[in-house]
Amino acid sequence: MIETTPSVVVAVVTGVVLATVIGYWVLSRRRGRGRSRESTAESSSDGDADGSSSGLPFLERAETSEDRTIDPRILLPVDGDDDHVLWLVTVACALKHRYGNKPLTLLLTGSEGGGDERERDRPSITDRIAESGIAAHTAVRTESVENGDLTAEIVRAPPELNTDLLVPEWDLRANEATDGETATELVARTSMPIYLFRLARQPSELARLRLVIPQHVDHHGGFYEAVYNLKQLSARLELPVTVYVFERNVDHYRTLFDLVEIDVRAEFRSVGSWDQLESTLETRADSADLLVTLAVREDEIGLDAALSTVAERFASLPPRSLALCHLRADEPAYEDQFLRTS
Repeated sequence: MIETTPSVVVAVVTGVVLATVIGYWVLSRRRGRGRSRESTAESSSDGDADGSSSGLPFLERAETSEDRTIDPRILLPVDGDDDHVLWLVTVACALKHRYGNKPLTLLLTGSEGGGDERERDRPSITDRIAESGIAAHTAVRTESVENGDLTAEIVRAPPELNTDLLVPEWDLRANEATDGETATELVARTSMPIYLFRLARQPSELARLRLVIPQHVDHHGGFYEAVYNLKQLSARLELPVTVYVFERNVDHYRTLFDLVEIDVRAEFRSVGSWDQLESTLETRADSADLLVTLAVREDEIGLDAALSTVAERFASLPPRSLALCHLRADEPAYEDQFLRTS
């Protein structure tokens, strides 16, 4: 039998207390590292008056690795060879993951080298892409439209090419074989996500990405995929983000935003209506901003009648570059890959 003395008891108690303090300190340090990746959102200059919010902490995770590569296969319809096509290619390359190796596919509306001698002597769009270096880290392949019906070719192409995302020009129109806007037909005839872009300047000159999330769009199956892709675009083009939501509870949307992989600089603002959004953009936005609106198709959750008039509604506002991102048709299981894993 071991005899205990007061000095021994004191020593034991002191050791237990010291061990507890050290353990608590280590645990706090670990938690602190998890919280140190706090959202870098800017606080609104108007404070809570306009519904803006400070950041919530990011979930602790390791940097995205090649094991978690999300590399969308993008199809980009091309019906010209002007600078806007080169800008679209730049955007498409920025949407692709930095570790990815899947090609960007250009769907050409006409065979290159056709036309008169002067046209044949002009550099092809693929030559211009190569010379510009905008796709230096992205493989580019080409397909040609043969039957003259661009919409039919695009709709038929995704299953053949396993396309994840369509990135056509906002003003892409059907050629003589059809009558109407190709972009409108695409939205109606395919369930693929379709990101329509109308760029007023080259992507390297853009200053900020302003993202509009209409009510209830966050309940749609393609929401997290769209947030991921736009975060990727923001990160690659080094654009800070301002998110506009039509509810007072902006922290709810910040939480959803932070659930998605990729950390970007973002601030959140609440607007009460489309009219208030227009007024806000009139005073706060800049001509170098890219204004992106999430959208859904007919008869889907989050459909807003105002979405059909976005181009006209925003035409006179300072942001000269616009995008309308139609989300993927509901595929809940597909969304899981875009969320943080830890």
